[in-house]
Amino acid sequence: MSLKLRIPSRRLWMALVRVSLLGASLLALAVFGSMACEDNGIGRPCDILVDAGQSQAVYNPQALECPSRICLQPVNENTANIPTGPYCSATCSSDSDCSGQTKDMSDNNDHRCQKGYACGVAFVVGALCCQKLCLCKDFLLVGAALTTPTACDPTLNNGKTACDQ
Repeated sequence: MSLKLRIPSRRLWMALVRVSLLGASLLALAVFGSMACEDNGIGRPCDILVDAGQSQAVYNPQALECPSRICLQPVNENTANIPTGPYCSATCSSDSDCSGQTKDMSDNNDHRCQKGYACGVAFVVGALCCQKLCLCKDFLLVGAALTTPTACDPTLNNGKTACDQ
């Protein structure tokens, strides 16, 4: 007795191709969708590992609770005493890179940022010198615009920044 291999009909073959293409398209969409919605952890509470008070900016560059590993507490330039604690930050190029977690106003024990985040330079010395980071607006002067510090502007410093020296 001989076995004959059956070739699928043209209709069945086309249906298999369509299902395969649909599956591949859905997989590609899931992969690209997950990349676009990556949680960079901005605003998560974190530990800076030191007590520097409100008048000194500090950071922890090895904060495991932050995807970027940057835990930040900038100088509190704001005169209002807002109890915002250290938070996970990340490098940025514009304010749109800085969407993150904010305070749950119904929870008095939540010390996350209330006013959202802006992209700006936090330090003009050290490992994060002149790097733009997502900064909590709670720490900034009310109504003040974030500008690049003079020390970080190479056009004002013979082509160098404070970080180059």
